[in-house]
Amino acid sequence: MPEPILIVYKGPTSQTGIATRKEFPNIDSRWKEPELWEGKEFDDIKETLMSDELLAMLPMWNSHKGEIVPSHVIELLFQQKIRLYSMWPAMIDFICLTRLNEDEYDKIKTIISVHVAEAQCSQFIEELGAKFLPEESTLDAYNEFKKDKNIDAVLCTSDQNIGKFKVIKDNAANPMNFTTFALTGNLGTAGWTPDEWGSLHQEVTPKVGVYFGVQMPIRNVAFSDDQKALFGALTDDMDTINEIPRVLFVTRRTPGQCGLLIEGKELILYDDILTEDGFSTEIEVIQDIGEANKKYTEKIHSFLNNKFSSEIDHDFIRHKSIKNNTCFFACPKLEVLIHGFEENVVEPVMRQVIDKYFELIENDIGCTDVQRAFFEKYKDVYYEHGPDFIEFTDIGLNHS
Repeated sequence: MPEPILIVYKGPTSQTGIATRKEFPNIDSRWKEPELWEGKEFDDIKETLMSDELLAMLPMWNSHKGEIVPSHVIELLFQQKIRLYSMWPAMIDFICLTRLNEDEYDKIKTIISVHVAEAQCSQFIEELGAKFLPEESTLDAYNEFKKDKNIDAVLCTSDQNIGKFKVIKDNAANPMNFTTFALTGNLGTAGWTPDEWGSLHQEVTPKVGVYFGVQMPIRNVAFSDDQKALFGALTDDMDTINEIPRVLFVTRRTPGQCGLLIEGKELILYDDILTEDGFSTEIEVIQDIGEANKKYTEKIHSFLNNKFSSEIDHDFIRHKSIKNNTCFFACPKLEVLIHGFEENVVEPVMRQVIDKYFELIENDIGCTDVQRAFFEKYKDVYYEHGPDFIEFTDIGLNHS
């Protein structure tokens, strides 16, 4: 059976490659061949994705870096220039290698790695007191480290440790370090037959959910009436809490606008649904961004429960990066998790979502016993203060 061209950024030993192997262990291994990925930077993949009918695995968001802007994933999705077929979270581990002897570790002055590692491993880098040298990928960093003996150390993947270098640290990443990766495709892949998908066909069918977006003005403190109406439109005619479309990502799209990437069972916001009812034309619906055969909402909550169960054992959670304007907010009992950028933009979205969920539970929408008990726990203070009642527990590097 012919296989589609699949570009995995920087190949099988990269962070994207490791994540791909774990998420898609049964697909054809031809994606590992160097001619498919060698020499291809993010900009090259972007141009190829828009022009040729092929697929690409790319990183799109990190818990310490935020949106991976150089990968272009979220940008191209909101511009409807590529399609989204799958998203999944993965742990990001960095080992630190050096050519120095153990009694010389305090002499490490330079450390090289992929540029996002400066945020993802900030604590370790500061402890070393080393100057950080950015590269496009861990593979590029490792190869440069091997060539240049003036570079004292490298942060890379364990799969790239093929030399006779010493391991200083098995995992140099900050706490709660994970990345969301995406399987993306050229727009023409929407019409592919099962045969054209090859071994990936089982990974994209049957369709159980869709992705769409909303672009709207940034509100740092409170939502406008139109934006509240938008959240009402998202929940109309839903019978249970779990059917409600989930806001997954809140990202900056322009200086004055943010974009909401939303996962739902089916598309329920049409182009004119807002203006038809007299809402602001500043709110734009981005139709049909992609589809999935496994919901990201389920994947991210399962992942966090498995990897960070003690950290997320709180009712309302906030995670912030020290080095970057990125954050995520979560309410595990309601299965709400929003990845974002500036805290003062994302927090009002989170509060508005929780407010809407509580309103629906109060009006007897279908929910689990756990969710009903959760509402009852906060009912009185919610009636008194509205969504302002929420107090977030900080986790990660900012934990109390």
